[in-house]
Amino acid sequence: MRPSLSLALAGLLLGSSVSAEEPPPKSPASASAPAAKKARKAKKARKRDDKGPKANAPSFQVLAGGQSRVWVELSEKVEITEHKAEGRIVYRMKGVSVPTRTNRLPLETMFFPTPVGRVLLAEVDDGDVDLVIELKQPSTPSYKLVESEGGVTLLVDFPAPASSPSKPSKQASAEGAMR
Repeated sequence: MRPSLSLALAGLLLGSSVSAEEPPPKSPASASAPAAKKARKAKKARKRDDKGPKANAPSFQVLAGGQSRVWVELSEKVEITEHKAEGRIVYRMKGVSVPTRTNRLPLETMFFPTPVGRVLLAEVDDGDVDLVIELKQPSTPSYKLVESEGGVTLLVDFPAPASSPSKPSKQASAEGAMR
């Protein structure tokens, strides 16, 4: 190779590596964005008290006879209040936190034969946690706190859903077709 060509290539390579190391200039708006994000994270970290009672992810089970159960394990016994609205039941747990983010993801139960459509834990501004149960159809559940070896479990039991008389059974429709 000619010396001038090799010098030109070396200059290009050297120039591109220098420009790759320099960060692009920041606009004033984007410079404050990381600081605001850090402030929000710090506020959330302060809000969640790691010393108080903690809630685990909600669980769901279809029981024998068509009943269903939703439960949440708590590290300590806490005060529970029930709030009913159309299509939703909320159980507020006083002073509880949910330290793991994935435990706040919704639990979808819409494909099971139950009045429960979806269950989730939602943190409330005043340091409480709501167990939110969204219903597919009206139902009257009962709840209780049961002591366990690791703390306390909030159990919410739902009765078996009433079968809808408007839909004929497969056997009845097959008998009608044979006549």
